[in-house]
Amino acid sequence: MNLQYPDCHSLDQLPWFEHNSEGRLVLSDPAAVGSIIDFHAHLGFALFFSPPLDLTRDTGETLTNFPMSGVPVDLSLESGLNLETHKPGHVVRQYMRSMVTNRGDHATHTVPNLLRDMADMNVEQSIVMAIDFPMGAQNSGAYLRAMHGQPALTPYIAINPLKPGWEARMDRLVAAGARGLKIHPYSEFMTSDHPLIIRMLRRWARTGLPVQFHTAFNAIAPGFLQILARMETYEKALRTFPDITFILGHAGMDFFEKAMDYANTYPNVYLEIDGQPPANLARIFDAVDHSRILFGSDWPFFPLALPLAKVLIATDGDRALRHKVLYSNASALLAQFGGARTPAGQSC
Repeated sequence: MNLQYPDCHSLDQLPWFEHNSEGRLVLSDPAAVGSIIDFHAHLGFALFFSPPLDLTRDTGETLTNFPMSGVPVDLSLESGLNLETHKPGHVVRQYMRSMVTNRGDHATHTVPNLLRDMADMNVEQSIVMAIDFPMGAQNSGAYLRAMHGQPALTPYIAINPLKPGWEARMDRLVAAGARGLKIHPYSEFMTSDHPLIIRMLRRWARTGLPVQFHTAFNAIAPGFLQILARMETYEKALRTFPDITFILGHAGMDFFEKAMDYANTYPNVYLEIDGQPPANLARIFDAVDHSRILFGSDWPFFPLALPLAKVLIATDGDRALRHKVLYSNASALLAQFGGARTPAGQSC
C-alpha cells in the first residue's frame, strides 16, 4: 500500500477516507471502521505571557500544526519527523507565538473544533491533556472549565512541582473533575525520575487515577530536550508505583523498542501509539499484549486522519485487533477510572 501522499487531503486515496460536501476529510464508511477513542489530544496552549484563549469558540476550521495542505505526507515516518523534515522550525515558531499572543493557529484549537473533527473521524471520546509550565498561564483549570458539560471529552491535568502550592492545586483540580495526570518533561524542566516528580507521583497515587507520560523524542529534537526525555528516565516511576496505571505517550517515538520492553516488564504500563508508522506498529503488535495498546492522535499537532491512517494500514485484515486498539482497550480504561465530569460548583 502506498505510504506517500502530496498532503493530508490526499489521504482520500486510501480506502477509508473521502471528502464530504464541505471539502472536509472524513471517514468514508464509519460503521466499517467502528467507533474510536483517542487517548491523546490537547486544546490550545496559553503559555507564559499569552492572554487567555477562548477555548469555547467555534472558528469554523482547525489549523493543525501539521497542515492539511502544503506538507507532503510520508506514513513510513514518525509524524513529527515527517513535519520537521518538510517544514523545519514550524512547531517551534507556533510555540513561540503562543507565549505572547492568543491569536494564530493555536486559537483554533478549541472545544467546538475538536468535537467537529472527532465527528468527522467517528471518534466517540477524546482524552484531552493539559501542559503547564511553572510560570505564566495555567492551562489545566482553563481546560476543565472549557470542557465542562462535554461528556465526550475527558480531562487530564498537568501539575508542575516547581510551582509553589502544587499540592493544593492537585487536590483542587482532581476535585473539579480531572480524570488523569499528564507529565511532560519539557514543561516540567526535569526528567521523569527527578525526586520532585517521584514526590508528585507519590501524592498522585492517592487519587487512584492514571498517569500519561510524554516519552522520548525523534531524531531531530534539540539536544537539551533529548536529555529531559530519555527513555531510561521513566523506569523508576514504573517500578516504584505498581498501583498507578501508566500510559507511555507516543510509545517512545524512535525508541519504541524500549517502550515495548517496559510494557512487557510492567503490567501497569500501556502504550499510546500516536505518530508511529505502520512498520513500527507491526512490531509493537507482534510483541506487546494487545489489550495494552491505545490509539492516540496528538490533535491538534496532527489532524486526526494522519495517525488514524497509520493504524488502519497496520491493522488491515485484522478487525479484532483494530477494534481493541481503536476502541475497546480505551473503553475499558475509561470504565475503570471514570469519564469526564466537572462537579457542579467546583472551582478550578
